Amino acid sequence: MPRIDMDALEDEWEDDGARPVRRGRELSPAAKARIDELEVARVVAVDRGRITVVYGGDIVEASLAGTMRGTKAVVGDRVRVRAPRHEQDQPRIVEVMPRETVLTRTGDDLVEEERTLVANADQIVVVLAADHPEAGVRFLDRVMVAASVGGLDTAICVNRIDLVDDRTTVRALLERYEPLDVDWRITSAETREGIEELRELLTGVWSAFTGHSGVGKSSLFNLLVPDAQREVGEIGRRGGRHTTTSSIAMHVPSIDAWLVDTPGVRSFGLGALAPRDLAAHFPELAALHCRLDDCIHDGEPGCALTEADIHPERLASYRRLLASLRGGD
Repeated sequence: MPRIDMDALEDEWEDDGARPVRRGRELSPAAKARIDELEVARVVAVDRGRITVVYGGDIVEASLAGTMRGTKAVVGDRVRVRAPRHEQDQPRIVEVMPRETVLTRTGDDLVEEERTLVANADQIVVVLAADHPEAGVRFLDRVMVAASVGGLDTAICVNRIDLVDDRTTVRALLERYEPLDVDWRITSAETREGIEELRELLTGVWSAFTGHSGVGKSSLFNLLVPDAQREVGEIGRRGGRHTTTSSIAMHVPSIDAWLVDTPGVRSFGLGALAPRDLAAHFPELAALHCRLDDCIHDGEPGCALTEADIHPERLASYRRLLASLRGGD
């Protein structure tokens, strides 16, 4: 005899004995109104199907309602939650609300299937290593495009500054982004230089951190969130091992902020973005007034690129990305 899905049966009936909502059909206005009255929680961790939320001022585990089977929630999602019927039960997620911002990536530039790293964050902080800053710049430019697509601001954190004596290279790199109004901080998790300035950048908002493995994200988190106890990996010349395997959000009461630690990655694909749309997410290119509205700045007649003052490294980055999205190297 097949097992009866009691969760699904419960979710199709309201406590007041109302008519069931059939799965696979649009909810009635009355059912939507009942859901709209439920409390909103915020997802702070998703790990192997377990969902942790901030609900009623507490951090608790919640489960997807039976009618939500197949729905995916990610860190940062706002969800409608039904209170548990019994003390031993978990709150039940009955709706994932529309996302205001989202940061996604693909496996590479030729794969369109996206993985969502965080939802509803205010900014993405890209961490670079001061002793090898150029190694992270291509990654940074990719994240900036993904952030622009998803509606997030980008900030730069150059960490491990204690490992360099001459900061000329770091300063030159940051000057590249100053015309784009990108906030940046220089820090050292070892000496704590710049940590207070970083706290200022994070105050009052949801910030997601990303960067190559070994740039010191977890070390920064252990300073910013003393209770985080994030595992710090051994750092080598070619980067560290992946110490964060799933996104998790942590609260910093002293600055009323939430920090999202995302898994360390070595690549950040933009495969869901059409080549013709790339220029719109390079601010210096989006500001050009070309003869053609859909100019992609690749030799079209009337392109204003030839007269523009754009940093050569940023232009080279755009051209590399454009070629990659087109299927080139």
